[in-house]
Amino acid sequence: MNILYLMTEPFGIGGVQSDLLVLSAGLRRHGHRVLVATTQGVLLPELLARGAEFFDLDFRFRDPRLLARAAGRLRALVSEQAVDLVAPQSLRSSIAAYAALRLLPSPYRSRVTGRRVPIVTTIHNIHNPRNFRWAGRILRRCSDHVIFESHYERNRVLASGLPPGRSEVIHSGIDTERLANPSNPAEFAARYGIDGQKHLVYGIVARLSEEKEHGLLVRAFAKVSAVHPHARLLIIGDGPLLSAIEEQIRTLGLQDKVVLTGMQRDIASHLALLDVFVLASSRESFPLSAREAMAASRAVIAPRIGGCPEVVDENVTGLLFESGNADDLAYKMLRLAQPEERQMMGRAGRERAVRLFSCDAWVDGDERVYRRWAEGQTA
Repeated sequence: MNILYLMTEPFGIGGVQSDLLVLSAGLRRHGHRVLVATTQGVLLPELLARGAEFFDLDFRFRDPRLLARAAGRLRALVSEQAVDLVAPQSLRSSIAAYAALRLLPSPYRSRVTGRRVPIVTTIHNIHNPRNFRWAGRILRRCSDHVIFESHYERNRVLASGLPPGRSEVIHSGIDTERLANPSNPAEFAARYGIDGQKHLVYGIVARLSEEKEHGLLVRAFAKVSAVHPHARLLIIGDGPLLSAIEEQIRTLGLQDKVVLTGMQRDIASHLALLDVFVLASSRESFPLSAREAMAASRAVIAPRIGGCPEVVDENVTGLLFESGNADDLAYKMLRLAQPEERQMMGRAGRERAVRLFSCDAWVDGDERVYRRWAEGQTA
């Protein structure tokens, strides 16, 4: 198959981009041609190294004129590259696919079925309340079928108008073997002044943006640090709130206890430095970072929101806290200061990640859906 992925955001740091890196490699191994249409970003070289082909199309349209331009370019691309299936990764790119291939019917037809090219959308998450209100109706019109990464997100969209039979859940996967075999944690430990025998290390891997609630985590950590002076907090990532978090750390006098690593690509080695992984978000759909931490045998603390309860088996692989409650978060962090409990949860988390979130099961699941639609076996 020639599979064309459409993305709204540039190919930079993000969950959707990470997903496409894994899917591209997996589908290429299965003999498929993978094409990705979006704008350039810092992870584009990694995408190309995995055998995918890149096409520079901007789907961040805000008016009919820009939509028409994107749709026209997409129509031409589908025909020129003999695409068998279009796979938008967002509502906006689904609208562009519909405009290109349905609103003004394309003369191009599938090489396999002789019918119009199917549109199979994947929804990772929908954060904007305005978009969510109309998501079901948009997808019902603009997509032939929808893949959701979590039951939480699917249930939300079914409530806004998407027929149940037009969708299914396939959990996105992670490279469980890579995360269990970090390449160089000792070098990073020395760089950050982390002593595994002395320090109790909490950490987060997330973009420093409003919804990730790093400020809440820092406040909770200040409470933990008052009880455990040797505790450390590793904040792995970069983003627009970096300066605000740095100021908060100074205000609370935590400069010697909180380490800001900036953006890192060697996630496995960084997770190996942690005793406990903490996600403090105010909104989440199906958090990739929490699943990666579980694959690295780390106990996970996450908010009781969105798809987090689908990822974290409470009191087995980690703990859930009341979103936005720094006191509750600090309490859960203190609870996992006990090594026996967090180590037991880490082992259980590893087993759960391998069983439910493997890359092979994910790639096979998406490929099965793509083949069904590309071969016209949809009745």
